[in-house]
Amino acid sequence: MKVIFNGSIVEEKDLIVNYTQKNFFTGDFVNGFCWFFQNKILFWEDVYFQLMASMRKMRINIPLSFTPEMFEKEIMILSDHLHTSQGRIKLTVFRNQIPENAPDVIIEFLPYKDFYNTKGLELDVYKEIQIFPTLLSALYIYHPVNIVAEQYAYENELQELILLNQDKRIARSIFGNLFLIQDNLIVSNSTQEGAYLSVLKKNFITFLREKTEYIYKEENLSPFQTQSAQEIFILSEEHGFIPVKKVRKSNFKNEISHLLSKKFTGYALEVSRK
Repeated sequence: MKVIFNGSIVEEKDLIVNYTQKNFFTGDFVNGFCWFFQNKILFWEDVYFQLMASMRKMRINIPLSFTPEMFEKEIMILSDHLHTSQGRIKLTVFRNQIPENAPDVIIEFLPYKDFYNTKGLELDVYKEIQIFPTLLSALYIYHPVNIVAEQYAYENELQELILLNQDKRIARSIFGNLFLIQDNLIVSNSTQEGAYLSVLKKNFITFLREKTEYIYKEENLSPFQTQSAQEIFILSEEHGFIPVKKVRKSNFKNEISHLLSKKFTGYALEVSRK
């Protein structure tokens, strides 16, 4: 697979970065994710500004050349080179060893995955490590709790976990933000509770309010509320729309989640064409 590294197309296997660079040992990088459908980058303006805001919070130098047009042009060049019109895009920005120099940038298309995961996931609540909401906890950066939780999930034959904050309320999952559906009400929590800052979440809420009859509410969530929900899904920048089929002993349907994901995809394309 080819990627773009600092403006040049290279084979991923040939991407050699100095192993002494501290960012690969300390997680000194910022990730951004976006979805590409019918040669359109969905919600590109929001993705770009969130990436720049994350860089500012991480105090990574932002060169004047880092314009939305520059990133968009390189994404389109890479899509043409790979002969693809849809997929998942990952942008990784990591600090240069010389702080005043421009940071390094990798743009890559991740292996193809449908925006909606038809299989659904089995979840459990992870209690060993909590998320303490801070300025950085909501960013797509290196979070040790994610690594440990993924290993715990693997050891216990689970695909995902619900992560809690210091007050033992729901923060998020490993991959994204949780949404609970009950009748015509859809509930999620805030970044103050430990949720990710999410372009998809922001636009999904707008979609719910403008294009559906569902009522969206933001509130603190107890893990016990998952047991009484009608449906549960995860909205992930990297993995898309993920229905939850089981949390502990409770099973869930996904008809509403599936319908909403299809309508949201249509809405995203419509907005991105404007």
